[in-house]
Order: sequence, then structure tokens, then C-alpha cells
Amino acid sequence: MAGSYVLLTVPDGNEALMAILSELGFEAFEEEQDQIVAYLEESHYTEAFKNETAEILNQFSLKGSWSNLPVQNWNELWESNFTPVEVPGVCRVRAEFHDKNPSFPYEITIQPRMAFGTGHHQTTYMMLKHMADISWTHKKVFDFGCGTGILAIFASMMGANKILANDIEYESYVNTIQNAEVNGVHNVEVLHGGLDVIEDQKFDVILANINRNVLTASVERLAALMEDGGSLLLSGILEADFDVIVNAYSEHGFLLSNKDQKDAWLCLKMAYKN
Repeated sequence: MAGSYVLLTVPDGNEALMAILSELGFEAFEEEQDQIVAYLEESHYTEAFKNETAEILNQFSLKGSWSNLPVQNWNELWESNFTPVEVPGVCRVRAEFHDKNPSFPYEITIQPRMAFGTGHHQTTYMMLKHMADISWTHKKVFDFGCGTGILAIFASMMGANKILANDIEYESYVNTIQNAEVNGVHNVEVLHGGLDVIEDQKFDVILANINRNVLTASVERLAALMEDGGSLLLSGILEADFDVIVNAYSEHGFLLSNKDQKDAWLCLKMAYKN
């Protein structure tokens, strides 16, 4: 997630509402005490969209407030509020201004620059957690919608041979390159754009922490990029999205092998059989 965003704050918002807002086009959510905060890319924020959202909220007898999230405010917020994210026995995600902690097998240094993927969100946390269960030696990896590049960087640290990462947002593209350099990772190729910029090739592991709409729209192309017997690890979806995602992917050769949940969010691991 990168660029300029508007926020919708909804007191007493719930999981069912998040599922509907996700379908509407909101890209990410934060669950705070007694409220949810939904992120919408600014270009989608029109009067018609605002009215449609208000109608949805009215169905839940809820009201929301809109606010801007300027890019220039993100680094200040990051530096004032960010604490290291620790996935026990797996890795620690920190900023450059944090001290190192050698008790963790891996440490990833991230400066987000308005890109989604600091490890704080439930979906990123679960992706990192379950990446530890995958064998990475000599593997070719695709990080679809890389955000900060955190997953691509972690795959490299764990032994992946070659990693391709892409993001449709230019800020994320730049941020991934920067974070790879900070972490001393040199085998990650980063492309700016969607799946259309990915040449025909095969990957042993595909990582996709995006959202339901992108995942369902991309299933056919991801299947074409998947090595027979390869693994797909995906998140960015809510509990209410489970049947839609599993049904869409099973129709294209993916078999669910593991399911994890943190709050309302899911992380799914699937094996591909051509």
C-alpha cells in the first residue's frame, strides 16, 4: 500500500463490515479499540463512492468519518509509534533506529515510506510466521504486491535462490529496492506494475498478501506462473472471504494445505497441481 490515502474511521465497526468494505475497494484495515480504520486509495474517493459507503454503513446503523492521510505524515507517525515486531522463533522486524537483538534467527530492517508491510498487521505477521515452514533452498520466488519488500527480503534471508517482487504502486517499488539494500539482500529483482509486467516463467513459491478482489482477479495468471508442486502462501483476506478464495483457487489447481487465523484475518497455504 503506497501513495496518498483517505481514511474511513467507523466506531463499533465489525468483521462483517470490513468484508463488505473490502469488496468495495478499501485496501487495508486497522482494528483499533472500539473502531476500525479503513484505507482507500485517494483516486477512488469520489462523491458517488462516499455516498455508496454511507449507504452500507447505514445498513449496519453505523456512521463513519473521513480524513486524509498525507504521505509526508507517515514517516513521523512511523518513527514516533513503531516498536519492533517479534514473531517468536522466526524473525524480528525493526527500524534502523532500533537496537539489534541477536536472540532472533533473523532480523529484518524496514523503513516503510507509506508502503504496506511493517509486520504489525495480522496478515503480514502470519505470512512471516508460515514462511518459516517452507523449504527455500534453491527456490525461485515471486512476491506479488510486495509493499515494503518484507516478504521478499525474508525469503532471501532463508535461502531462496532468486526472488522477483512487484507492486503497482511506485512508492512500494522504490521502497522495496531501498529495504533490500539496507538488509544486504542482492538477489531480489523488483518491477513496477501489475501482473502484466511479469514475463511467462515458473515459480516454486508465490507470496501474495493483498486483498480479496486482487486475489480473485489474479488466480488464473498466478496458476500459470506456478511450478507444478509449488506452494502459494496468501493473506490479506478476512474470515468471510474464505469460501470465495478457496473455491476460486481450487478451480485452478490449488489445494488448501493449511489455514491460520489472527483476529478476523486469514492466512492460507496452498499446493499447486497442474
